[in-house]
Amino acid sequence: MKKSTVRVLAAVMGFMMLAGCGNFASEDKKEGTDTVEESQDAKRGDRESAVFADTQCPTSLDPAESWNSWYTSRYGITETLYKLDENLEAQPFLAQSCEMKDETTWVITLRDDVTYQNGKPVTAKSVKACWERTMDVNARMNELLFIDSMTADGQILTVRTSEPVPAFVNGLSEPLTGIYDVTEPDTIAQQPIGTGPFKAVSYEVKKQAKVVRYDGYWGGEPKLKEVTFNVIADTNSLAMAQQTGENDLSVSIPGTSLELFSDTSRYHVDGVPGSRGQVIFMNYENEFLKDINVRKALSMSIDKESYASVLNKGASVPTKGLYPDFMAFGADDGEGYDYDLEGAGKLLDEAGYRDTDGDGILEKDGKPLSLRIVTYSTKAELGMYCEEMASKLKEIGIDLQVEIYESVAEQQENGDFDLMMISFTMTPTGDPLYFANIAFKTDGSSNYGHYSNAGVDAVIEQMNREFDADKRVELAKEVQRLILEDAGYIVVGHSKYIYVMGSSVKGLKTNPSEYYLLDANTTIEES
Repeated sequence: MKKSTVRVLAAVMGFMMLAGCGNFASEDKKEGTDTVEESQDAKRGDRESAVFADTQCPTSLDPAESWNSWYTSRYGITETLYKLDENLEAQPFLAQSCEMKDETTWVITLRDDVTYQNGKPVTAKSVKACWERTMDVNARMNELLFIDSMTADGQILTVRTSEPVPAFVNGLSEPLTGIYDVTEPDTIAQQPIGTGPFKAVSYEVKKQAKVVRYDGYWGGEPKLKEVTFNVIADTNSLAMAQQTGENDLSVSIPGTSLELFSDTSRYHVDGVPGSRGQVIFMNYENEFLKDINVRKALSMSIDKESYASVLNKGASVPTKGLYPDFMAFGADDGEGYDYDLEGAGKLLDEAGYRDTDGDGILEKDGKPLSLRIVTYSTKAELGMYCEEMASKLKEIGIDLQVEIYESVAEQQENGDFDLMMISFTMTPTGDPLYFANIAFKTDGSSNYGHYSNAGVDAVIEQMNREFDADKRVELAKEVQRLILEDAGYIVVGHSKYIYVMGSSVKGLKTNPSEYYLLDANTTIEES
């Protein structure tokens, strides 16, 4: 893992064009555009095949590990019992229904026409076995459904939870709850057997995944025969591959490159605002970050409107608080921190920070106010945001060192950061409790900076037990208000989820959840 400390915005842009998490590119590209196009046409043949690309990738195809299930869902391999519509409302999918018998008992009725990609029927018993394995592997499963016990009878799965779970149905749409056959454990990492329209053929980490049509798919025969998913971590190369026709569809092309695809006769750009936040986690082991005045000054140094409209070219929207402003539990007017660099400097001065040696960096108790922020290269806007932060903070006497990695998974695990900016989907199931439980709550599995606020924990516990929708919105807003008062987290804005497609790609539409991509209706229709 190579680290690059970047001092100017031009340098970070150059780095992100040259480095990444697995630069997959055709050798033919070196010989010219015509060679690339010819080789790709040859590979695609009758256009029953397609090539998709993204900057990011799973650690393997094991749906239970890490966040891999999001990719197996996008690749059309695994599916969930419920599925989110365009309004982030959960609708029955592999399940016919899910009924609450009492506050800790749920009765799920499965469809009786679904098979795994090896032909075996999906039954309550097989779903039970799948979830038991996932719970053993991934702590997030327990934070989603809080399963205490399960009973399987034919197509009826009865789930008893260890506590009330008001968002249980929403949780059934999270890809981590996706269904796969566990009777062949040795092949799960490379070829998981799901219920989706496409079967996994192979996966080479950081390079490429291949899937083929599952003819027995319960939703009807998929239109495409095979699809290749290339991992192109270098965002410049990703955009170039879309321009040359190497890719039929690209995910994660940065906003700074979208103007390249304005020709509607060749491209279709489809995107909607979602809940993927540019989230800054603070490490509460750092003595400076324990000071609320420093945390507030950091928040006040960020011009969120400019970040979204200028740096990210409109590919994201700013936020006043933590959750997306367009959702019911977004921040109210007057909440959050306005951009006020002068006010941030005054706040630090009043808190006793002084530049005693004239080097431009404030000190307190003889220690310079210097911080490290880590991020990764596969989301191009993150590095730009960090560099802009460093520039503005320097004006008020805070030294911010920017470190860009291929991945920050190691830093998340070992806490080797002062600040960490990552792209994190905050309400993927349409419910605010998801992110609150895993990130805001003390000891949450994604609370990387070890934030802890007893008041926040208490309100989250109320949310965990409140079934009334309006009251849940009020509680979510209270969690947000408490964290903003504490300056506990910073969310710069929320990204738009964007596909850039060739004009021949049909049957695809972005969903704000980011869970879905390839499905049975996807096709290539060349004129």
